Parts: sequence; C-alpha cells; structure tokens
Amino acid sequence: MVSFSLANAFSYWQGQDINNGSASFFDDIMQALGHIQSLNSGIEFWVGETGWPTGGSNYEAANPGVPEAQQFWKEGICGITAWGVSTFVFEAFDEPWKPVSVGQNGQVADETHWGVWNADRSSKYDATC
Repeated sequence: MVSFSLANAFSYWQGQDINNGSASFFDDIMQALGHIQSLNSGIEFWVGETGWPTGGSNYEAANPGVPEAQQFWKEGICGITAWGVSTFVFEAFDEPWKPVSVGQNGQVADETHWGVWNADRSSKYDATC
C-alpha cells in the first residue's frame, strides 16, 4: 500500500523567468496535490525536489544566480512550506565534480551549482523562512 508520494517541480528547467518561478512552481505542485487528493486515499504528499541554481548557464528564460535562488527560496520554498507541504530541496551542497550534461532542448544542463550551500559548506544566501 502506498502511503507517501513525491512530486518534483523545477521552474528553472521549464525555462521560467525568476519572476514567474514561484507561480509556476505552485501551479505544478497544486496540480499534483489535486490529483493525489482526488484519489481520496490518505496518501501523504511532499515536494520531492525543487530549487534554483546559483551558477551555470541560462535555460531559456531562466537565469541562474544567487539573487534568483534566494528569491525562489523565499517565495517558492518558504511559501509552500508555510502552506504545510513538506519539501526536499535540490540540493544541500554544490557538487562541482558532476559532469556537465545536455538538457532536453539541446542546451547545457549544468547541475553543479544547485546547492543551498557551497561545496565548502559556506552559506550562499539566507535560507530561513
């Protein structure tokens, strides 16, 4: 019996501008939550992965950066947790050893700068809600 379900939502990989990042994230999560609730099954729902990179290349209209990641944290992550939805953030620390890959649109898909903290464990931005 399934008692726990996760949904991932990455506005960055959808190519969203940061000013629409949280709205896009909330829309994705609310759609997933609505589907789970429609099952009337008592399944606990969490956000499985979300976040915003602080470095790397642009992805369509999405730009990486520390100010953008902090904005997504404050608006998206703090907002969804304030609604009572538990959330896993991708990811705790930067992983500079990861290889650069190519995304579905043929653009570089760098996942080395997704940490809330730097690889040396130093802070990038205020991660309180």
